Amino acid sequence: MTAEFTPTGVTIQTYDEIYEELAAGYRGIYGDDIDLSTNSPDGQRVGIEAKARLDMQTFAVAVYNSLDADFSAGEAQKRIIKWAGITPRPATRSQWDVTVNSPLSVTIPAGFRIRDSIDQIWQTDSDILLLAGNNTVTFFAENFGSVQGLIGDELEQVDIINAIIFTLTAPASALVGRDEETEEELRIRRNKSTENPAYSTIGQLFATLGNLPGVTELAVYENDTDAYDADKDMAAHSIWAVVEGGAVDAIIETIAKYKTQGAGRKGAVEGTYLETLTKPNGNEFIITHVMKFDRPTYVDLHVRLTATRKDATSPVDDESIKNQLTAISFDINENAIASKLYDEVYLAGDNFVATDLEISLDGSTWTDERLISEYDEIYQIAEGDITINEVIP
Repeated sequence: MTAEFTPTGVTIQTYDEIYEELAAGYRGIYGDDIDLSTNSPDGQRVGIEAKARLDMQTFAVAVYNSLDADFSAGEAQKRIIKWAGITPRPATRSQWDVTVNSPLSVTIPAGFRIRDSIDQIWQTDSDILLLAGNNTVTFFAENFGSVQGLIGDELEQVDIINAIIFTLTAPASALVGRDEETEEELRIRRNKSTENPAYSTIGQLFATLGNLPGVTELAVYENDTDAYDADKDMAAHSIWAVVEGGAVDAIIETIAKYKTQGAGRKGAVEGTYLETLTKPNGNEFIITHVMKFDRPTYVDLHVRLTATRKDATSPVDDESIKNQLTAISFDINENAIASKLYDEVYLAGDNFVATDLEISLDGSTWTDERLISEYDEIYQIAEGDITINEVIP
């Protein structure tokens, strides 16, 4: 077999096939009595040439695969995903949805700053129109990375606009910033982005929300029937977006533009998008869209298991097991299946046997089967919620 392009891709030779091909060529030139053993000079020469040919063929496969967005990596991936109109997401800043009560309507500019109780600065990234009363405004940490903002924290206004003092409250904790998007995460997002031109309104809304800066996870539900959906608590002919990350104003604008005409909205986060149109006489006409959506609800998942040493003298690395479990990233509305967690446990080592793995939501009622997530919930595992019973045989 020789290396060649086929309808299914690139086929290449194995090292043994290349070696035998070269060896046959040398025997044809110098005769069958040529010494091609691995210890002979000619045999070593054939080995070196075979390895060089294999490297070149392997390189050709890598180049060919880099033309496929599902297999490309590194700089090749960054170039090819431009065809989908997206780029890798850089590291993000933590963001905090803060309720700003304003005595009157006013526009706060980009860079408007507030300070939390430990002197961390948070600021807006765009001009935002505040209406009189309560407004939900997304503030971003001044620094990138993991910056904590806790529910109920005392917030202080740093910048003063038109001598107005706002009342600031934190109804929820901040969404902590994340590291730069990985290559695998980028592949998944590119595949989702192909739904943008789809005829499905919900698919298009999902894809467009997913491409907003800072959005890390989302779910979009639709009740297109004439009846109330008791399971999801959704009115007839309504949509429900649950979005993790992303600025409130950008999410509100996207829902306003891509929702089904006349569809109701569900959610605890409410915002206003002002659509400016121009009349035939040149005057502007403003349509006010009041949209709603929800942020995910994070639910702590408790895990307990027994780890029996295979060798009584070889201790179980409890810390490594906990690190593997806490690194699990659940999606919105993803159920927790106890048996699937064994895979993560064994990534921590093979010097033990894991048994009796159970999960719980309250630390008292346990199951070795599964826990059903609500439609807006994301399970998360904290190190303090993991119990490992180590058994020494």
